[in-house]
Amino acid sequence: MPHIRVRGLSIDVLESVADILVESMAEITDTPTAQFTLEYQAVTYLTIGGASPAYPFFEVLWFERGEEVKRKIALLVEDLIRPLIDSGQDIGVVFHDIQGKDYYENGEHF
Repeated sequence: MPHIRVRGLSIDVLESVADILVESMAEITDTPTAQFTLEYQAVTYLTIGGASPAYPFFEVLWFERGEEVKRKIALLVEDLIRPLIDSGQDIGVVFHDIQGKDYYENGEHF
């Protein structure tokens, strides 16, 4: 566990940075790379008037790691993704801190 959900990017762009993203996150969090899951979500954003251009949005589900680690991860995403998207486009990173009591793996409490 950490589980990273990504939308608002093409699969090609995400694949181009996937290895360095996971390796860098693993280093920052002191977590083995094998414990990371990177999920690509193909979505369509809608606003009044119909489909709207997407912006990169990263959701990080993990056990609490503190504000400093969150800041480092957000900056990592910014540094990796910024050169690959249109200038001025936003990049969202949201953290969902999971409590151990709420996490089960293979039917067992973690």
